[in-house]
Amino acid sequence: MTQVDILFERHGPKYRWLVATTVLLGLVALGMSITIVNVATPYISGAFGMSADQVQWLSTGFLAATTVTLLIAPWMVSAFGLRTTYISLLLVFIAASLLGGTATSMGGIVAARIIQGATTGLVRPVALEALFLVFPPEQRGMATALYGMSLGLPLTLATVVGGWTVETYTWHYVFFLVLPLCVAAIVLGYLFLPPREDSGPRPRLDWFGAVTLFIAIFALLTAVSNGQRWGWYSESVVGLVVFSVVMGGVFVAWERRLERPLLDLAMFRHLGFTMGALALFLFGGVFYAVMYLLPQFSQTVLQFSPVNAGMLFTPSTVVLFVLVPLVGKLSDRVPPHYLTMPGLAFAVYAMYRFAQVDSYTSFTYLAVSMTVLSLGMSAFPPPTMARAIASLPPRLIGYGSGTINFALQLGGAFATAGLVTMMDRRTAFHGEHLTATLNADNATAMHTLSQLQGVLAQVGTSATHQQAAASHLLGKMDSLSVSVLVYQDGFWAILVGVALVAIPSWILGRWSGWSGESAAGGR
Repeated sequence: MTQVDILFERHGPKYRWLVATTVLLGLVALGMSITIVNVATPYISGAFGMSADQVQWLSTGFLAATTVTLLIAPWMVSAFGLRTTYISLLLVFIAASLLGGTATSMGGIVAARIIQGATTGLVRPVALEALFLVFPPEQRGMATALYGMSLGLPLTLATVVGGWTVETYTWHYVFFLVLPLCVAAIVLGYLFLPPREDSGPRPRLDWFGAVTLFIAIFALLTAVSNGQRWGWYSESVVGLVVFSVVMGGVFVAWERRLERPLLDLAMFRHLGFTMGALALFLFGGVFYAVMYLLPQFSQTVLQFSPVNAGMLFTPSTVVLFVLVPLVGKLSDRVPPHYLTMPGLAFAVYAMYRFAQVDSYTSFTYLAVSMTVLSLGMSAFPPPTMARAIASLPPRLIGYGSGTINFALQLGGAFATAGLVTMMDRRTAFHGEHLTATLNADNATAMHTLSQLQGVLAQVGTSATHQQAAASHLLGKMDSLSVSVLVYQDGFWAILVGVALVAIPSWILGRWSGWSGESAAGGR
């Protein structure tokens, strides 16, 4: 009997739900760390006097560490077992959180975020593998649905709780909020996760591959994040891109010659997995881009407080909580494109609504749009993940769970960095365009200026200062207009991304290898 069989015999059929509760608790705790610190970033940068270049290390380091370590998880489970791996990662995360919350320097904060990112990246595939161990093939759609819900739920909770914390207390506390959840997950992990199956020698980790891939991703993220500030054709950016490509080539060449590689490229010989990974890469970009852009727009343009910005996601979270389990059940019975394509249609409509926002947009409009978007988001990950991983032979499933998460996270990392860069460029474009139109030949601008002078005269502003004050107000109005146009461009770009997701998703669903018949057996 395997260790899982022994635990099933001890706890009965409820065991799979005990495991699900255990790993989802850890996923929610670590998932909250992604957004909860982002909410506090302005306060952290102010406390340490960090420049824009220095602040981006908080996100770039976290994203790079999260992305690369996703691929190390299969080795850790093989070497130490699910129980030891899960508990150890949570303990390291707790230590990193304590380091971040008590840091007195920028170096301490950045180090804490990189360690948090690494542990977050490792826990995700470990949790997915645990779910696949205890849920039979005909219920793995439900397993991936639960897993997908644990990725979206903490982002909403973190925005609300993090915003309230930094407003009420200080930024230090955002590092401590999830520690009770981590402790509870450790206790449950000790009780319910299986120990290592094998008693033989532990497999060796491909350290060279891991370091090479980390360097390649980190270099490319740094180039994309700083291209607008440094200049896209500057020596620094071009050098980083070339260096990243070279290191990526070295990584692929190295992996091809190993018997137990960090990334088994044989997975990509399976069309279903390749299409699923591509779809989730694009979906990750869309998902993380929205989660970045909407809070930014609501706070910078509409002047929402961090708490109110977080509350925008509350209705959509309820929708996800209700729909994701239902989608999980359906994904075990029908071809994935029957769920994903209608879901993407809802997402396209939601992004169209977002692209119409302006400085007068209401809280209700944004909340409804986000709720419509959640209808699409809930219909996509469960069937796509389940179908992609099911396309692999058993020996590659452990690699597949890490790689599919790697694709999702990598898409999010590059989409967020690319979106920030695009918005910088569009800000310059719209700013130059509007500035060029502010002259005596623009009848609308002159009429607005005259109206502002009239208002200032009515409130008692002296005649000598009216024109200067009116010009200043007109400039602020134009600045707000630029911001609105830039955010609209950002939402339009995300809409295009949603449309692109449909291509590999359709191929995955229509691929002739799909079978509605579940594998026989299972608990």
